[in-house]
Amino acid sequence: MGESPAATDTPTATTTPTPITFGTPNAAAAGVSPRVVRDQGLVSDDEIDLSLEFGPPPELFTELQGRAIESSTFPVISGARLANQGGDVRLLQPIARSFNSIIARKGVGLSSVEDLRETTLGSMPKNTAPFTHFALLLALEGMDHENFEFQVGPPPVLFGQMKKGELDAIIGVEPFSTRLLATDEYREFFVFNDRWNERQGTDMPLVEAATYQSTIDQKRAAFDTFLTGLLEAGQYIQDNERTVFESYTDMLGLQTDSQVDLAIERISPIYPTEFATELRESGKEVVRLAAEEGLLESEPDVDELFVDPRSG
Repeated sequence: MGESPAATDTPTATTTPTPITFGTPNAAAAGVSPRVVRDQGLVSDDEIDLSLEFGPPPELFTELQGRAIESSTFPVISGARLANQGGDVRLLQPIARSFNSIIARKGVGLSSVEDLRETTLGSMPKNTAPFTHFALLLALEGMDHENFEFQVGPPPVLFGQMKKGELDAIIGVEPFSTRLLATDEYREFFVFNDRWNERQGTDMPLVEAATYQSTIDQKRAAFDTFLTGLLEAGQYIQDNERTVFESYTDMLGLQTDSQVDLAIERISPIYPTEFATELRESGKEVVRLAAEEGLLESEPDVDELFVDPRSG
């Protein structure tokens, strides 16, 4: 007669994969690494039942704010605003560094940020990273974003308005910046990451992975696994950059080899391959300076807002 199975051999509820729904921008560079996690199986189906919720960043912001989704990419300043409103939102890990810049049509006499006062600047909504970071960088250079005129809209609409000549300049987001620059009809200046590096000596964050403390309490191990998967996705992108960008040409709207080449050059370096400690500290500095410059009503407790998943 064989031995009775040990109690640990008996299937339990812990073997059921933990569901995680993660909001990620559609048709955007920041959405590449979560897709790679899913499509390359970088997290085990036995551990996580991963669902990606696609949408424009402002919609994802609203869904996370209203708890319609449990986690998403999220700008650091918007995270601070939500924390100041009493939400238990937590920023878990940098997903990408900033890739924003000013993209202007050649021949219209726009070559500095001061020139932008003479035109209407296309921008994503005011709760997004491109707008909030532009407002902060302006403030640090002694300018008020309220003195600029903005045409607010989603990136595909702004891209179309640029192509039609209805706008002369936009706060560029990837991959739309790459698609415009590849035509050689546009130029780039006031690169956010470069300006931040000049002032702070480090890269500027774009978005972090965000969720709520209550979700962390319920699903810590699963989220730790997912966050590790995002870092592995960053390494996978660097190791297989052409394969990755050719795989997502439809999603990114890349139509020519020259656009793919430029996307590889401009976009593939933005994804962390390990926990980006300096980028995390840079995010805290963005929040601190935003509060100092009056872009936030007050500075939240950054040590509570920014969670280090490695601390257990």
